[in-house]
Amino acid sequence: MENKIEFTSENLIANIHFIGPWSAYGLASEAIQHYFPKEYDEEGNCDISTEVKLMYDLGCDNWHDVIIKFHKEVGYKAPNGFNSIAVNEN
Repeated sequence: MENKIEFTSENLIANIHFIGPWSAYGLASEAIQHYFPKEYDEEGNCDISTEVKLMYDLGCDNWHDVIIKFHKEVGYKAPNGFNSIAVNEN
């Protein structure tokens, strides 16, 4: 039987290495949008190449770095800022 981690905003950083790639991207994208809201359209979309540039502008090298930075500075909060269903499915 496989042990599955139930991600919450409280255990996110301790278990970040278990987050799937789509969830990592989604959380990082949400964080980048917080720092650079004008780069996103009215529906919250932004070209991924722009997001990568903005990730580097934040001083981060990967999506996990963005997640950690945002969580330490702002914090992911359920339900609006942290969708545990989406994170746990991806």
